[in-house]
Parts: sequence; structure tokens; C-alpha cells
Amino acid sequence: MLRLLEVRNLALMDNLSFCPGEGLNVISGETGAGKSMLIGAIELLLGERATADSIRAGREEAFVQAVFTPPPGLFADDDPGLDEEGQLVLAREIRRHGPNICRINGRVQPLARLREAGRRLIDLHGQNSQQSLLSEKTQRELLDAYGGADLAPLLDKVAGFWREQVRLRKIAAGLGGDEGEAARRADFLSFQLREIEDARLTPAEEAELITLQRRLANARQLAERVGRAYNDLYGGSRDDSVLDRLGLVEKELAAAAALDGDLAEMAAQVAAAMAQLSEAARQLLDYRESIDLDEGKLAEVGERLEQYRRLKKKYGPTVADVLTLAESLRGELAAMAGREKEREKAESELLKITAALKQAADDLSQARRRAAARLSEQITAALQDLALRGATVTVSVEDSGAVGLHGQDQVSFLFSANPGEPELSLERAASGGEMARLALAVKSVLAAQDNVPTLIFDEIDAGIGGVTVKAVADRLKSLARHRQVICVTHQALIAAAADWHFSIRKERSGERTVTRLTTLDKEKREWELARMLGAEEGDSTVLAHARSLLDQKPEAGSKNREEEPGLQQKNR
Repeated sequence: MLRLLEVRNLALMDNLSFCPGEGLNVISGETGAGKSMLIGAIELLLGERATADSIRAGREEAFVQAVFTPPPGLFADDDPGLDEEGQLVLAREIRRHGPNICRINGRVQPLARLREAGRRLIDLHGQNSQQSLLSEKTQRELLDAYGGADLAPLLDKVAGFWREQVRLRKIAAGLGGDEGEAARRADFLSFQLREIEDARLTPAEEAELITLQRRLANARQLAERVGRAYNDLYGGSRDDSVLDRLGLVEKELAAAAALDGDLAEMAAQVAAAMAQLSEAARQLLDYRESIDLDEGKLAEVGERLEQYRRLKKKYGPTVADVLTLAESLRGELAAMAGREKEREKAESELLKITAALKQAADDLSQARRRAAARLSEQITAALQDLALRGATVTVSVEDSGAVGLHGQDQVSFLFSANPGEPELSLERAASGGEMARLALAVKSVLAAQDNVPTLIFDEIDAGIGGVTVKAVADRLKSLARHRQVICVTHQALIAAAADWHFSIRKERSGERTVTRLTTLDKEKREWELARMLGAEEGDSTVLAHARSLLDQKPEAGSKNREEEPGLQQKNR
């Protein structure tokens, strides 16, 4: 619950403290006394927009701080860190120059973090926030909150399937792209790869073909030159070839070596040379006989080398480069085939998830309709207690035609003020006073599901009177049994029902006007209720009526007053 609210230099509030107690707290005062400014200070802690215009004239900054004792488990999923006494302190500084500063337990935090913490601690419902009931989003959230444990697993299931559907759609889209362009790209790559693979190029074959082409192109000249070389070595006339003449030299040296042993080595060298030349002559003969003078073979080799040249020009510049490109083409085609398989897999999973999402959304719709029927009955019953006899509320759940994060339902609250009248949307059917009571009815019905510890109603009694005010007072009192309730009111009946009554007023302080907030004891409450009932100074009759209003309920606010924080509030 809210233990302390401190406001400094905000509008007319120079230094104001507010210490509400448990149960129903009421704030009353003349029009323009500053009730709206006090609510505005609380809204700043809830993340509302702040402007330098709200800073008190002559000051450079305004300061708002609130001390809470949160119930156990309220921040279980996102603990902001309580102090040693289990308290949470939210603070905000608004500066004329420079950035605003938000703090949680003394540590600077972003505004979004302050807003998140504040809205878990306080639910503020006023003249402006009543309009949130007109939002279909708010109406859906109210129904889902009422559904509680029955709807929560289904909501989580739908949200999970929806997020998975979004993920798979992104994957399929990323893997898909322009299918026609992808197919054309695959065809082009396949053509290039087939052309290279069909050619069966190798660096070794290219070198061999180059050598063979040179030989075939010069076959006739080679044959003539090799033939003459052979003839000079071996094939000439007797005693004219190199081998014949070398044979004579060998014989002469062999004879001389028989006479002088020193010539034996030279004789052996000549014999070896003769053997080598004889082998060379034989090889020359074989080579000459192997020379192919086939022009067709030369043309065939030329065509094959032209294929090498053409493919190297397209994909080269070397055979090794062409083969490297072929390997790259295989990899890209494999990747494209893999992407296609992944896309098909993603699309297959997407179909399954979409079907599962639709089934989960259908289950959620059925559960919502059951909860809507119960909620309709309870809000309608609450409206009867708030003196809206014959008024009905129907929580309608219709198929929107599309499944999203929150399901497929269009939730709307339909209202009829009188029997026999058609049920219309709240915006078309409910007046301002009816909206105020409807808001209170909804809050009271949802009190069991709502774990926000402090509820604030800002002039929710506007536009109503008589018996209706008493019904509103009773409903607020009932709601305050489970929550701390703070209500800004102009109605004496509501103020009389309070456990704690605070009066807000403007007064002169030197040359300036300031707003003061005072905790009222029983006597002061009597006078304040008399004022709210329209009494003029000295009107004993109205004062007696005010006393009777207070006497109708236990004086909760008068017990142990010294122990209550309301008495510690100071106006300096």
C-alpha cells in the first residue's frame, strides 16, 4: 500500500506530505483547492508526461516521491529491490533545464522502469481514465484479467504459437525470395557446371596435347631430319657412316692397346661411344617410324585444344582456375538446394503452427465466452447495487477474422441503461454518471483478480446524487476491505464512509498561495461534512446531519490515531 507521498514545488504545492492509511481514504476540498494537482503528482510517478510549466513559479525543479510497502509476490518476476524494511521508494525530479530524473530506491532508472513499477502499485481511475473503458483493448484486458487462471494458460499458448508463426514466416521469407529468379540462377549455374564437367579438362592432358600438336604439325620435317641423322649414323654407304668409321677406329685402338697397355682405357672409351651411338641410331629409327603424318589426327588435337582455350577464356585463365570454379558452382548449387529444403521445412512447420495457433485461438475464444457470461452477470449485478436498476452489461466476444498475439476475438462491453433498450457500445450508450458507476462496478468485480494494492478514484462520483451516492459509498467501502482505496470526492455520503479523511485547501503563505493537506479528526470531519452538505457558518442543523452520518459507521479513523501515518503528515 501507499505509505507516504511527498510533493515539493509542484504547482501550488510547495511542501506537501500525504500519509494514507489502510482501508478507504477520502480527500475533499473546495473546487480549485488542489485535488487535481495531487492526483497529477501521483500520475507523474505512473510515467505521465511532465512539463516545466508544472514547476512552482520561482523554482528550478519539482520533486515527487512515494513510499510503498508492496504485498509479497507483486514483483516476483521482476524484483526492483526492496529496502531493508521491505519498502519501495519511487521518486521523480522535474527540472526546468536539463533532463528529468527517475529513481527507484535511490537508484536512477529510466522512465519506463518507473512507469512499470508504479502501475503495479497504483491503479488510478479518474475522469480521464474512465475513457480507457471505451477502448476495446482495455475491455479485452479486463475480460482476460477476470478469466484469471482459466484464461492465462490459453493466452500464453496462443502468444507462444503466434510468436513461433512470426519466426517461421521470417525464415521462410528469408529463404524464399523471388522463386523465379532463384530458379533462373540455379539453371544458369547448372549449365556452367555441366559445360565444365562434360569437357573433362586436366592440366596433364593440356600439356600432352600441346606437345602432340607441335609434333603433328612438324611431322614431315621431323621425319626428314631424323632420317638424315639416322643415315649419317648408321644407314649410309659402307665405310661412310659414323658408326662404320668409328668401328675402324675401335679396331685400330684395340690393336695398339695390345702393344701398349696405356692405350687400353682410350680403346674402351671409343667402344662405349660406339655402343651409345648404336643405341641412339636404333631409337632414331623407332622415332622416325612412329611419326604420324595423319592430318585428321592433327585436326582432332587442334579441336580439343580449342575447347581448352574457349573454356579458359570463359572461366579461367588457367585449367586450375576452371576446375576451382566448378567446385564453387557445386557448392552454391548445393547451398541453394539446402535453402530450398529449409524453406520447404519452414513452410511445413508453418502450416502446423498455423493450425495449432488456430486451434488454441478457438479454445481461448470458447473460454473467453464462458468468462464473459459470468463477468456480464457480475457487472450487471454490481450496477443494480449502484442504483442503476434495469441496466445491463453484456461482454461480447466476436471473431475478428484474424489471429494475433492475443487471439482472434474482438471483445466489447455493451451497455443498456433501461430494460427493453438495445445494448450499445459504452461510448454510445453510457452517460458520464453511468460511466463512473460502471467503472466502479468493473473495479469491484475484478478486485479478487486484481493484485494492484492501491486503487485511486478521482471524483468518480461526478454527475450522480441521492441514493446513487450511497450505493457508490457502500461499494467503495466494500472494495476497501481488500485494497487500500483513495477517493477524491465532493460527496458527503462517500466522505462519511471513509476510514481516513483528508482535507485539501489553498491558503496564503506570505506573498504566495500554497496548497495544504490536513488529516481530519472527528470534530473537523463533522465540519468538513457539513461544508460538503452545503452548510453555512453556524448552521447547526446541517452539522447535526453530518454528525449523524459519521455515527452510522464505526469510527475506524479515530482509533489509535497516533499510530497512523495520517497524523504524521506535515504541511510546512
